[in-house]
Amino acid sequence: MIADYLATFDFNLPLIDAVNDPDLAEVRSEIAALALREGLDSGYYESQELAEAFLEAAREANAGITDLDSPARDRLVDILDRGSSYQRRLFDAVATLPLADAASDLVWLADVMRNRADMYRPVEAARRSMR
Repeated sequence: MIADYLATFDFNLPLIDAVNDPDLAEVRSEIAALALREGLDSGYYESQELAEAFLEAAREANAGITDLDSPARDRLVDILDRGSSYQRRLFDAVATLPLADAASDLVWLADVMRNRADMYRPVEAARRSMR
């Protein structure tokens, strides 16, 4: 029974739960849905990178920094210029929110994605031990 479960373990379960959670903010359900197609590691790293850039932008905004060439703006431009469709979709999903809210939602997603990726090793070890 456990072997069957591990053989078909779906690493997307936390994201699927988020997409279907009626109590979760709509934007979080939306960005969770966007993350469903992403790899374990790449999905996490790209989510984390964008979350950090939005956190930096929120800190700049709180400090009253409005320079169009600020480090946070430059970082966001660099991320978007690289052409990751996943990061672009995430950006578009949160772009109209206040910076602090967008950062919070992206940090939430990065945490879900990290936990999702962290499951790979224990699941694989358990699968190997059951063979």
